Amino acid sequence: MTDLKTRINRANEDALRILLSGRPVLVDVQPAIDVVPGMRRNMVLHSAPPIAWRDMCEPHRKSIVGAILWEGLANTPEQAENMIQGREVLIEPCHHHDAVGAGTGITSASTPMFVVRNEKFGNMAFSCLSEGGTLNLLKWGCYDEPIATNLSWQAEVLGPALGAAVRAIGGVDVRSIITRAVQMGDECHNRSIAAHGLFYREIAVALLDTAPDRDSLSACINFLTQAEHFFLHGIMAAAKAILNAAVGMEYSTMVTAMARNGVDFGIRVAGLGDDWFTAPANYVDGLYFRSEWGPADAAPDLGDSSITETVGLGGFIQAAAPTVQSYVGGTMQQAINNTREMETICIGVNPDVQIPSLDFDGAPVGIDIRKVVSTGTTPLIDTAITHRDGGLIGAGQVRAPMGCFEKALQAFSRRYRAS
Repeated sequence: MTDLKTRINRANEDALRILLSGRPVLVDVQPAIDVVPGMRRNMVLHSAPPIAWRDMCEPHRKSIVGAILWEGLANTPEQAENMIQGREVLIEPCHHHDAVGAGTGITSASTPMFVVRNEKFGNMAFSCLSEGGTLNLLKWGCYDEPIATNLSWQAEVLGPALGAAVRAIGGVDVRSIITRAVQMGDECHNRSIAAHGLFYREIAVALLDTAPDRDSLSACINFLTQAEHFFLHGIMAAAKAILNAAVGMEYSTMVTAMARNGVDFGIRVAGLGDDWFTAPANYVDGLYFRSEWGPADAAPDLGDSSITETVGLGGFIQAAAPTVQSYVGGTMQQAINNTREMETICIGVNPDVQIPSLDFDGAPVGIDIRKVVSTGTTPLIDTAITHRDGGLIGAGQVRAPMGCFEKALQAFSRRYRAS
């Protein structure tokens, strides 16, 4: 009879094989109501894990109210809150609908979505488009008339234009973009400039060919030229599509999701399906954009963008993006040390994501909850810093809390030791 350790190791090999063989392709851009499973007109999605309205951080609450107002479901913030409390508007995590969202992750029915298909396994994943590069956006817990105008422009102009361009070229190979971007200095989370440039190059000619008019084309090109981190959201959808293919792998201890909602940090594990294991979210250690901002102004860690670390990017490959570490006052050696440390908690490496500064070693990938607990090392995440009252105020890095992994390992033991 095969012992438990052997079963786990075999399952993890299979889960890693699924992860490494994933082929995420951006196939379209469409409104959430038309593509996201289970989406409703009176529903707003947010960054996971699940949390009750009364317990949400202020950025989440403000951005959800903003989405309700933008959708025309309510006329005032007070009416929006009453609709939430009366369950006239439903609030659920993006992850429960095969989606991910940066920051507060706010996704409503009209939100234009990156649509990514894992060509190897056929499953789909989704992410809202980036709103741009300013400090006050819906995803950072802000809402006003300029934000509403930008959201409407994205829904009416940018989304349809991108969708037409992507369809015209038969899709965009996101895996290829990631592979090349890493060798150009991206870690594909806090730095995704190269990835965005590669994406723009892929669609530029098709955008010219399919744009409905000159004004729309000019506006789209102007936006894409300025929003240099725009394609992070496409990478997030690709990561979700890759990881979802391994969900439900019996006996596997590989992490399939990490997400934060400004209160809790949650993980999911392949062998434990869709269950969340949570602990209080930590605060991000980093650099603030203005001298008047500091740690006392910050909200705890927030957003689904840690799906990039879950798939072996972001903080796991800081050695590929030394500018990310230097931004927060670190050194190249610290970046290398951080990547080597992440290797100790992973099942294997990704030979397609090669790190030039490490003699082209593959990126560490496949977080193993057993290794996290046994080593005492938790995943390192590159991320933004959100103001406790809303707004982007900095960037840095944060550790996942150990409590998530301890709870997951205990649940795993209860489930599988009996078998």
